[in-house]
Amino acid sequence: MRIFFFVFFCSFSAFAQNPKLKVKINSITTFPVHNSATEYHINYQIENETTNELSFFLIPNALIANSASSLTLFPVYKMYQNGVFEDMDGPFFEYETKDDLEYSKIENKESEEAKNLLKKIQISQGTIAMDNYKKYKDNGGESEDFQWIYYRQRLLNSVVTMKPNETKTFTIKTLWNKNRYIKNDDLEFYLDQNNTIEIELILDLKTNLFQDQLTKEDLQNINKNPSFISGQFTSNKMKIEFKD
Repeated sequence: MRIFFFVFFCSFSAFAQNPKLKVKINSITTFPVHNSATEYHINYQIENETTNELSFFLIPNALIANSASSLTLFPVYKMYQNGVFEDMDGPFFEYETKDDLEYSKIENKESEEAKNLLKKIQISQGTIAMDNYKKYKDNGGESEDFQWIYYRQRLLNSVVTMKPNETKTFTIKTLWNKNRYIKNDDLEFYLDQNNTIEIELILDLKTNLFQDQLTKEDLQNINKNPSFISGQFTSNKMKIEFKD
């Protein structure tokens, strides 16, 4: 019995130490926007550590806090202060498109610039939704649920495929509103610039949790594809600064 557990433990350890994907934060750069915001670019890479092609659901150019990350397509981030994980909903938020980010940079949301950009975003989203609906119907789709059709296509568009031993680089662009206090319900966190603050990225790749957003045929194609993977893959921690 001891031999069995020893062999099992060694096999499990070997598997755990050899993940299919390796995630690495390469650099973090900052750009002043105005007195109330700083733009952050988090440059990172994903490496296929296998000799097989791999596919997974991911929107790689945005991020979301760990505390708000259930059923997400974005990389998840965790914040650490002096080595201690703090499960805060912030300081960064997800901007899926360039226009979303640009809109958030505008201080006066009542300005003509902000109103025009918001209108552009709404028109763009409406056009994409209509195109998705038409494509779905042209291919024989039976559902009339406009929202479901939109999110199904968004999910299918998020599939990332990596060749054997391929490395892909990505840049997440986000903002810090220079608020050091982050409050989650009854919990309050403070970004102390005198502390060592680090960020970590996690790819929390899922397949089964998105089944309500897919057709039976979509699910069959995914389930029969041995290269379509799920699992959690964690990056290195990198120091990140929050300066006024």
